[in-house]
Amino acid sequence: MIKINKGIAMLASLMWLNGCGMTNAPVVGSGKVSYGDTNAVETVNTDFGSTDLNMVAQTMADDLIKTGALNGCKTYTVSAVRNKTDQYIDTETITQSIKTRLMKSNLVTSKYVLSQAQMQNQTDELSRQNNSVLYKDATKMGQMKSAQCRLDGFVSSISKTNADMKDVFYQFNMSLIQVDEGTELWANEKQIRKTKVN
Repeated sequence: MIKINKGIAMLASLMWLNGCGMTNAPVVGSGKVSYGDTNAVETVNTDFGSTDLNMVAQTMADDLIKTGALNGCKTYTVSAVRNKTDQYIDTETITQSIKTRLMKSNLVTSKYVLSQAQMQNQTDELSRQNNSVLYKDATKMGQMKSAQCRLDGFVSSISKTNADMKDVFYQFNMSLIQVDEGTELWANEKQIRKTKVN
């Protein structure tokens, strides 16, 4: 009898919730998803976004290729782009985009060598191969090429806000440095201004 009463009470509760419209609540994860153009201008807010990333990487790599300054170096590396803004920016993606654009160009004759951030994985792999009897032709230690030149860059910003608008000015600077001499062989900057009116 008690079990029947509990079942009736539960059924009554479900019917009451249905009457309140609870069953019509939106399902989490519902909605339409579609692919967009990765090169389309993205203007969701004033944060550093995908359009800014593409613009910066293209401007810097294309200018460096056009000047031919990179071909004055037999080998080069790209240091991680530094973020000097007050917001999160995936600077690793900027770094990789610039590197990829340079490596894909048939006008660049110099060779890319691993950056400091990538070097630990490489040394671990060399150590693993050389300290194992599983490899027939183990790689010899000490054969890696050093970078004659290094691409170095940073992004900074100035943000101004009042009751009517928010204005953010971004500046991206990059330079090519000859490592042994410490001389700067090339430099460029890209400025971006984004304004949001309330």
